[in-house]
Amino acid sequence: IGDRVITEKEFEAMLTRIVPERERITPPELKELKRNLLNQLIEEELILIEAQRRGITVTDEEVEKEVENFLAEGDESVKAVIGKRYGSLDEWKKEIRRRLLIKKTIHEVIDKSITVTDREAREYYNKNRKSYEIPQQVRARMIVVATEEEAKKIKRLLKKKPFEELARQYSIGPEAEKGGDLGFFGKGDMPPEFEIVFNLPKGAVSKIVKTPYGYHIFKVVDKKKGRKLRFKDVKDIIIEKIRRERAEKKYREWILTLKKNIEIDVDREFLAS
Repeated sequence: IGDRVITEKEFEAMLTRIVPERERITPPELKELKRNLLNQLIEEELILIEAQRRGITVTDEEVEKEVENFLAEGDESVKAVIGKRYGSLDEWKKEIRRRLLIKKTIHEVIDKSITVTDREAREYYNKNRKSYEIPQQVRARMIVVATEEEAKKIKRLLKKKPFEELARQYSIGPEAEKGGDLGFFGKGDMPPEFEIVFNLPKGAVSKIVKTPYGYHIFKVVDKKKGRKLRFKDVKDIIIEKIRRERAEKKYREWILTLKKNIEIDVDREFLAS
């Protein structure tokens, strides 16, 4: 890559960090992994070359802060893992410096140049209003049993005993221990047969419903009306979404430009081995 060289040793070391036990993956998977890793390393080297051209650097203080933050989140075993993967803490710190420099360069070149106005966010919101609608939701309890006879028996018992108690006693569903509580869900979140609850008022108990899983009885615990999220409630989310999309597009265009402006020679024979 220009006058920079990624040696076989460096490539193998990076590959080993990603896949310590290569025998666990198939040859086609390994080949694909090598190709993806090479593309990643080429992009990173291009960014590092650009960092050097622009005079972007990472200070020792920035590296030490990153190291301290990382080590503070783990215990002594973390150092052992680092030693195993990188050979030494010093080699790990070199990799941290490299990563920070790549991140800083991307921020300087890409992130700083991306702007999204409130007007653009509003236009996006108007074009995608359905994406910002919360559908009606129902919280329901369920009793499911294996036979219709059992279901009919439970329907009779419901006249005398609480739904939750019978769910714990008879239901074969995993939610039985929670009194059959399915929590809140919207249309399309559950099997189609469950949607009978959307036509029932709060507190109502359904008829017996047959599904491939058994015979079900539902009770509507609560209902939430569907509502539209206002622009002001989602403005920041939309701005961030547009910003990310623009940044990704600009990054791809930038990398393509960098690749066109420098000679890249790949040992295809090694990559195929």
